[in-house]
Amino acid sequence: MQVNDQTSTAYRWYVVVLLLLVFILSYFDRFILSLLVDPIKESMGLSDFQMGLLLGPAFSVFHMMVSIPLGWYADRSSRKWLLIAGIVFWCTMTTMSGFAMAFLPLLLFRFGLGLGEAVVSPCSVSIISDYFKREGRARAISLYMAGPYLGAGLAFLVGGYLVSHLHEVGPMTILGMGPFEPWQATFLLVGAPGLIFAFLMLTVREPKRTEKITDAPEGESGISAFQYMLARWRGFGVIIAGATCNFALSTLTFWNVPLFQRVYGWDIATIGAVTGIFYFTAGPLGTALALWANKALGRGREDGAMRTLILGLFIGIPASVLYPIMPTAELAVVLMFIAFIGKSAATAGGPAALQLITPGEMRSRAVAIFNTIITVVGPLLGPPLIGAAVDWSGDPTTIGMALSGFVFLIGLPTLLIVTFGLGHYRAAADEMAAVSRAKDEAASVGATPATA
Repeated sequence: MQVNDQTSTAYRWYVVVLLLLVFILSYFDRFILSLLVDPIKESMGLSDFQMGLLLGPAFSVFHMMVSIPLGWYADRSSRKWLLIAGIVFWCTMTTMSGFAMAFLPLLLFRFGLGLGEAVVSPCSVSIISDYFKREGRARAISLYMAGPYLGAGLAFLVGGYLVSHLHEVGPMTILGMGPFEPWQATFLLVGAPGLIFAFLMLTVREPKRTEKITDAPEGESGISAFQYMLARWRGFGVIIAGATCNFALSTLTFWNVPLFQRVYGWDIATIGAVTGIFYFTAGPLGTALALWANKALGRGREDGAMRTLILGLFIGIPASVLYPIMPTAELAVVLMFIAFIGKSAATAGGPAALQLITPGEMRSRAVAIFNTIITVVGPLLGPPLIGAAVDWSGDPTTIGMALSGFVFLIGLPTLLIVTFGLGHYRAAADEMAAVSRAKDEAASVGATPATA
């Protein structure tokens, strides 16, 4: 059953909130492994290199490999049912991780997690875009993009409490099976309840694809996403440049522990708690800023979402340059909080801006391509270069200068690109707005109405 123009506003926002909860769950399941490193190492006798494979490539490489093909399939099939299948699959993989007794099975389950979660953003952003008209679309997507920060924050805060409590309890029997080690019980307890969201997704009605630029029947694309984006590379490029820089800044979080240990003398528990709190507080504040900016900066314009991305970068980049080189930990924490707000606002602005220049028949693929580029380039720019710079200096305490210098070197060019490239984005957005107006005019004279 497909939605039509009579779908209530309350129902539309219900769908957004439900998809947000699914997004939060995906990040929670993704991050929970980082809290179980030492227990798994000890239980399986693994090396740090093997744990590094589980934490990084096992999920991210396979996730990127399947993202674009799944985005292609989502543009030709029911996004709702593909998303339900993804939820069931990744939650099953998380639960099965609790039964793993060796490295290889756990590695395969992480592969499965990446496969299942690869459908989340392409399907969800596309569904939300088709539920809302252009004037409300950016705000809805911005709210949805709070998911990564809320999910990571919950993983650090709630997940940290859960892991600590299960460690105190010790091995346990669950539903007559076991005993399970605390780290195994964590996977079981985290993975199984997620299946509830798969059942809730049954309440979502598949929306009709809107703002199509071809007459291809529903379920057929009729357009190459790569060719369309390459033909408008300046408009798409300015979004991708800003989002890639923002994602690279987000990877600096990996260096917060050594930064605060070496420079300010903090312990790991304190650093982890502060980082978790920031994800859970500064993240939503950044989302709230994005919701306000999309409305205020987008009034009468087609480039409000892009302006929101730029605003987030102008907040996040200077604060990220300064916080690693502050003379005291207190000043560093204040500026890091501001940086988190800016990065969260930019995170919300990017996908919203993308959808406003993307035709309806290729939205899932566009998100998949967008996510693949920023995921590949962002981490490659950050952690290796910073680590190499610190090694070259010969002094571990120079990590603050390395972080600050890295942000300055990529941040200043990015600010120039997104500022002077705004006109190219606006041209692409005006083109898509013209398509939307043409569809509305056709509907007013008796053509099949496009879904809002």
